[in-house]
Amino acid sequence: MRLTLRNRFRVQINGVLVDPWDTGLVVLAVSGGSDSTALMHLAAGSIDPARLPVITVDHGLRDVADEVALVAAQSEALGLKQSVLNWQWDGQGNLQAAARIGRWAAIAKWAADQPADVCCMTGHTHDDQAETVLMRLARGSGVAGLAGMQTVGVTPTGLRICRPLLQETRADLRAWLEEQCVTWSDDPSNDDLRFDRVKARGMQDALGELGLTSDRLVQTAAHMQAARREMTDYAAMIAQSHITQSAGDVVFPATWPNHGDVAIRLFRHALHCVGGGVGCGGAAGGDYPPRSDATLSLWQAAQDGQGGTLHGCLVSVEYDHWRISREVAATPAPTSWPNRNRDLRWDNRWLLSEISGANTQGDLTVRALGDAIKDVPNWRDVGLPRRSLMASPAVFEGESLVAAPIAGHQNGFDARIVADFASFLLCR
Repeated sequence: MRLTLRNRFRVQINGVLVDPWDTGLVVLAVSGGSDSTALMHLAAGSIDPARLPVITVDHGLRDVADEVALVAAQSEALGLKQSVLNWQWDGQGNLQAAARIGRWAAIAKWAADQPADVCCMTGHTHDDQAETVLMRLARGSGVAGLAGMQTVGVTPTGLRICRPLLQETRADLRAWLEEQCVTWSDDPSNDDLRFDRVKARGMQDALGELGLTSDRLVQTAAHMQAARREMTDYAAMIAQSHITQSAGDVVFPATWPNHGDVAIRLFRHALHCVGGGVGCGGAAGGDYPPRSDATLSLWQAAQDGQGGTLHGCLVSVEYDHWRISREVAATPAPTSWPNRNRDLRWDNRWLLSEISGANTQGDLTVRALGDAIKDVPNWRDVGLPRRSLMASPAVFEGESLVAAPIAGHQNGFDARIVADFASFLLCR
């Protein structure tokens, strides 16, 4: 006999909520729609409410007062505390992509201010997985893209995320909510055909007649996840033999007599890694690597002896190798470091620590060393290229340089890469 939805949910969270999360917070991302509302009610009946803050993000695109109020009323009845975070679109780029990135950035900022470890739980469903695979298929994605969403992952901002409802359909969740006499809100943007996800949702019936059902798309994702694990293990083995990491750079052989296809895959992941995104435990990589066609163009240019830029990276062609470095212009704006007793993660790749008392009086910020390299007279002794050191983290008091650990000017501070390239690969 099939388990009830509540019991299936408990089986899922027992599989993903492991150390160190079981002593931390499990923040619930709840918009008020049926999926996230079901998540909130299921979680409240399975996890200590003291560990379950609720986050609702107001994207500022329409009036959501009623939805926010509904989530507030239900969370209060469940003994949960809701926080409302605000995000504003700057009008640039794709709206849904910008909203997704902004939403995760807002939640990650909230999480960084908490005294405990934070994992974010979302209400993504079987239907969402099918739509994701269909959209990525339309964009020509490879194995990694067609693997869809993972049950446990990391956002572009380094926030741990788990999706315990990926095996549940939206229809089953709504039926369960109706049985529990729980109401939800319907987002009108879910019917807006300007958005790709809505178009993909509308095509499901027609595609189902061809056998391309939601179940088949989700099955494809499962097959691609298994294939990706095998490919990743092999690529990591090749990387350990051929690729080295030099501080924040990845050094790549210029010639590959063997493993040509794997080499291009590794090159793409090296750009992904150095490009300042996220992998295991908040290491580098972003949510997605650069596009395959752009990667191949840069690969071919490098083969011809020409460097270039892509994904926030600078590729320099040298004698028998290519050096993939971070672009200074792509590094984050100055980041405040108010509590020096707590390590600071910068550019998603570096962890900065104060290892001994520094003689500073004012507030500290961390940003790329940049042109302040002129204030580090012995930087050449480190043995790294100037461009690499300029993109490395430095500590400033106002406009005055305090420390540049990678450039050899520690002054009581240390900086290290969160994870090496091989470890990053194994997180893909």
